[in-house]
Amino acid sequence: MISKALIAIAVISAALSNQTEEGQVRVLRDPWGVPHVLSETDYGVGYGYGWALAEDRLEEALNGYWTVLGRRTEVDGEEAMDIDRTFKLLRLTQDAERAFDKLPKLVRDVAEGYAAGFNDYMAAHPEEVPGWAEPIHPAWPLALGRMIDYWIPLRNANSQARGLAPKIAIPSTGTGPEHYNSVGSNGWALAPSRTETGTAMVAADPHLPWKHEFRLHEVHLRGPSFEVAGAAFIGVPLPAFGRTKHVAWTWTSNSPDHTDVYKLKLVEDDPSKYYFGRKKLEFETQEVSYKLPDGAVFKEVLQWSVHGPVTHVNLEEGYAVAYWFSCFGLAEGPVQYAEMLRAKDLGDIEDAMSNLQFAHFNLIAADSSGDIEFVYAGRVPKRPKSVDAKKPLDGSDPKLLWDDFIPFKKLPTVKNPKVGFVQNCNNRPEVTTGTKADPKPDSAPPGVVAGGRTETVRSWYLRQKLSKEGKFTREEAIALLTDGTMIPHGPLKEQLQHVWNTFGADYGAREKITSDVELVLGWDGSPDLKSGAPTIFLLWLFELNGGSAKADVSLLERSPSELSKDDAFAMFDAFKGARKRLRELIPFPPQVPWGLVHVLRKGGKVFPVATGMYPGISLMNANLDLAKPDIMNLTCRIGSAYVALHELSDPPMSWTVTPIGQTDREDLPYLTACTELFAKRELKPLPITDEQLAEVETSETVLEFELPD
Repeated sequence: MISKALIAIAVISAALSNQTEEGQVRVLRDPWGVPHVLSETDYGVGYGYGWALAEDRLEEALNGYWTVLGRRTEVDGEEAMDIDRTFKLLRLTQDAERAFDKLPKLVRDVAEGYAAGFNDYMAAHPEEVPGWAEPIHPAWPLALGRMIDYWIPLRNANSQARGLAPKIAIPSTGTGPEHYNSVGSNGWALAPSRTETGTAMVAADPHLPWKHEFRLHEVHLRGPSFEVAGAAFIGVPLPAFGRTKHVAWTWTSNSPDHTDVYKLKLVEDDPSKYYFGRKKLEFETQEVSYKLPDGAVFKEVLQWSVHGPVTHVNLEEGYAVAYWFSCFGLAEGPVQYAEMLRAKDLGDIEDAMSNLQFAHFNLIAADSSGDIEFVYAGRVPKRPKSVDAKKPLDGSDPKLLWDDFIPFKKLPTVKNPKVGFVQNCNNRPEVTTGTKADPKPDSAPPGVVAGGRTETVRSWYLRQKLSKEGKFTREEAIALLTDGTMIPHGPLKEQLQHVWNTFGADYGAREKITSDVELVLGWDGSPDLKSGAPTIFLLWLFELNGGSAKADVSLLERSPSELSKDDAFAMFDAFKGARKRLRELIPFPPQVPWGLVHVLRKGGKVFPVATGMYPGISLMNANLDLAKPDIMNLTCRIGSAYVALHELSDPPMSWTVTPIGQTDREDLPYLTACTELFAKRELKPLPITDEQLAEVETSETVLEFELPD
């Protein structure tokens, strides 16, 4: 049954008390386009969000489903065959469909309702549906939710193969991966002892690409079994970053060893089999098809071993290569999320996380009773210390195949430290607070903390700010969350001032760089859109880093008095390189205002963005690719993806913004509402209670649906 939408604009507070009937769901849109989905049934909550998401971002969601299905060739042609092969090997949709009927009723109700709402929207608006699309299965959105858990493991496996096999395709971020680490994030929590309101706070700032399957969509869902507000990956029915009345959480990327590569020895006279101990096991096989837009079909046979998907077979040398992922075959991630949505405190969050359904990601969380916590989380196998899992392992040795994992409670954790905060900006756990509360280096079980930088520029800066004496007001917490200061400027300004005074007179090209040096020295490090200082500083630091966008704390911690003449001349030479790069970008003016080059483009408009970017990174940030110095193509494409401050108060309060907003549809009134705020580093309220919703102008859609038998 296709839903009937009854539209009413500017809902008044009296209307908020109206109850929906069992076969109805109310979708209230606030001024920023966030759907507030209210229903008397969990199925209805899913239905309303499926309809609302399709209204905002139908084609993006469909693209995500076709990616995870391994059917991109139907859209993009033969060039998509490699990425399709990857997802056919991962079998995310197959696993989700296989497990669907055994999922808890709450999860099935939301997923089935979501698919029905999404499909009914397509049926009601066929003119918006791509020709290659078809109605979705309720398991597909759940499978899409698993995709983010594979991007880093796929990259790690490709690296660990060490030339033993060709790399397999991974999801494209479209951001120039040679210049940017596309998954980052900031997250922190304050205890009640550190806030003027006397309530815990959680700050979320995931850093992700603003395109493809990494985009986020804000939503508020309220049904009989749960209520949650936050940001979901487009096409996924539940928020990944969120809050309830009782708890709030966010995630940052980390580096546990959750991936292995195995070299399998093929049976000499029968390459359909491989050695596994004393056994000769037969590969699991499946014939798969790749359909092209013109109707042509390519077929091939894919293989799996007990280790996981087989990515390469070398018949000449008699071996095959299999990738093992700690998350491969898992299908209960939605169950874990459902438990988090109904958590009353951090104990319930910990119980949910004990299911170990995610390969990686740090957890930063707080509850309404005032507890705060950081956990370096992941699904990490128990490997013997003698095993070097950074290189390909012998697939014929059964002892090197893992089936036991490190319990959640043994993962590095900082809970309720005396300092009153926890934070993570992709740093290692031993520098969470800078106090004795932090886990000691190498105290975690083997493989848990397997990589990553001890410190990042963002964590180095944030920890200093959070360590200040006194309590944070709401305004101060928001100001810190949205801080746009180019962090490297302060330390580098001191260094530059010293070497300029000490060695500047000896530099042969002093006159050529004097104006730029003085510009940087006279600037305060803020992303002043009218000033050329941020632009020349950013390019100078880029040159100083040898053409890399990576920022390193060691560069900032150099003592000015210890810098040599060679160090000084390297800093001066970088100004010449920066000026040359600037002339290539815009040849005529001596100064290029930051607001001219650091922009977002949305709805035919250009929004100068008042943040820093790599390597002149700020906490809240937006990044463009410095490797492409073409002003006509400059636009920020990655960075802070959902900036949110959640106060665990009664009533609950949140302030949020997303850079790309809720939709790209130019006919919808909230097209640029969030982008305008993000560009100015401003947050908006996220109404959660009926009273908060009554304080903002909303539009209402009442959808009618048929409950399944």
